[in-house]
Amino acid sequence: MAPLLRLVAITLALIALSLCNLSNDDIDKVGKQVSNNRRNEITWRQALGYQECEAFMPEMRPSLGNKAQQPKLLSDICSKYECPQYKALNITGCGFGAREMYSAGNWVSTGYDMKNKASSKKAYWELRKYMRGENEANERLPMTAPVLTSVYLDLETLQPLETAYKSFYLPSSSPLTPLNPALSIDPTYDNVVYYRAFPGPDYPTEEEKAEEFERLKKAITDAGLPFYPYWMMSASYTRPGHGRQRWEAIYVAQ
Repeated sequence: MAPLLRLVAITLALIALSLCNLSNDDIDKVGKQVSNNRRNEITWRQALGYQECEAFMPEMRPSLGNKAQQPKLLSDICSKYECPQYKALNITGCGFGAREMYSAGNWVSTGYDMKNKASSKKAYWELRKYMRGENEANERLPMTAPVLTSVYLDLETLQPLETAYKSFYLPSSSPLTPLNPALSIDPTYDNVVYYRAFPGPDYPTEEEKAEEFERLKKAITDAGLPFYPYWMMSASYTRPGHGRQRWEAIYVAQ
């Protein structure tokens, strides 16, 4: 055997031997360390998808405590789950990003009582049942991202209307009809949205979501961009309780 090939063979044998001597816990630790190193290389701008305003940075907000972590990368999420199609737009300003959304796919939606937490959970599980086969073809559909919640405000009082809507994305242009009459199929339209990403916690409260919408509203207004203030959307891209989270507050551009 040539000296170089012999050296390579010996090296590979030593690596294999060292891995054999590692416990499963040791291997898990190595994997987590590699994952952490990759995560540490990601900047806040990459994680958010836009330049954060200095006043909004986590270190400027002590109330975040141990929640001051980056939201999960959208590209990582959408490599695992199918997401709505969009193009990132360049904007001036800080504290939010902009996307041009394409009219591809549909949404399956259902309404629920804003004041009833149990009603919100029931709406989510009714949508999951549709994905699990409660449709005209009894076909199980792969989970997509995000789970979208839409809240509409009264035009005069600016208070939330009683009924909100929860939706799952359907990439098909010919979606299956739900068996549940409380569910509807809604098309996706071409539009531009402004969004603000935040990392959670796993289950952000309505107050925490409201804070992010206020920051989003201020950032858009400071940038001098018109938007529709009576339609608030929050998008959950990740499974609560399973690793790094990503939530987004969204307004539609006028």
